[in-house]
Amino acid sequence: MLLASVTMVLVPVGGVAINGMALVLLVVVMASGALVLIFLRLRIAPNKPEEPEPTPEQTVSTQTVSTEVVTERRIYRQTELNRIIASLLANGSLLIAGEEGCGKSVLASVVVEKLQEDGFVVAHIEPTTPKQMLVEIAYQLGVETQSLEGKALSAEQLKRAIANYLENNTGFLVIDDVQVCEVKFRMWLKQLRKLNVPMLLLATNPPRNDIFINIPRIELQPLPEYAIRELMEQAALERGISLKPSDLSKLQERAGGNPMLAIRAIDEEYLGLEVEGADHDRYFDITPLILLMGIVFVVMRFIGLGTNNQALYIFGGIAAAVFLGVGRLLYTLPRESRRIR
Repeated sequence: MLLASVTMVLVPVGGVAINGMALVLLVVVMASGALVLIFLRLRIAPNKPEEPEPTPEQTVSTQTVSTEVVTERRIYRQTELNRIIASLLANGSLLIAGEEGCGKSVLASVVVEKLQEDGFVVAHIEPTTPKQMLVEIAYQLGVETQSLEGKALSAEQLKRAIANYLENNTGFLVIDDVQVCEVKFRMWLKQLRKLNVPMLLLATNPPRNDIFINIPRIELQPLPEYAIRELMEQAALERGISLKPSDLSKLQERAGGNPMLAIRAIDEEYLGLEVEGADHDRYFDITPLILLMGIVFVVMRFIGLGTNNQALYIFGGIAAAVFLGVGRLLYTLPRESRRIR
């Protein structure tokens, strides 16, 4: 389609060529079209080799569900796990950012388990009201939540008590979905950060303000294809359904490297639901394609200059300027996930 549209635009221009210019222009158009088709095939068309007919051993069997279900959780983000633990042990703080369902909570749970196995005190909480979160933090750290008279401490008193404990003792804070916490609570976390209290915060699309602006972050990338395939196979075994490798490949396309979407795809297959499309946000960048077209038009401009073909020279210059300008504009625009909110 793209080659045909380019040819329809260029042939009338090449019609004014003299002494074989039409032939040269035809060669340029065919070469550019071939480059575009090759690029589209490599970048957009998924490389899916034909899969052989699955053998009985390759098919997820419902007869071995009870013996093949793996209860031990496998960690696919070992590098991030090591960096997080090393940073916390060095009295540092980290922000783990990523899309919903990418595995932040699972990673946080593993971090908490590792620290507790080493004998450290860890407070792992999820967002509720500020007072309830302070009470839960104090409870997990072993801080008193009542005064000597037996009265419950206020929110401000809890903040001071927790801060005093963390200044004099080694303790870690792990807070999930911190982006939905109230601003006052996040400002208190910022004060703890100034006291070098080690904390691990997890957020989905965190804004660039308060605690998020001055804490190092790790962006969780989508899981590799083999990890998504293993998660889906395990989910299928747990639900007692039989899926061929070809079926898993189709379901895997809907996950986009997101483990939660991978599990949901298995659930939808288990319920017999037919779902079109996907919820992930992994898309291809077409900027290189625009730059490639710009280069083609620059070459056409030089051909027009060398052959004294003014029409080709002018057309190639204008088209190259437009394509390169659009490509540069798309390159400089910030991505949605990196815009300041």
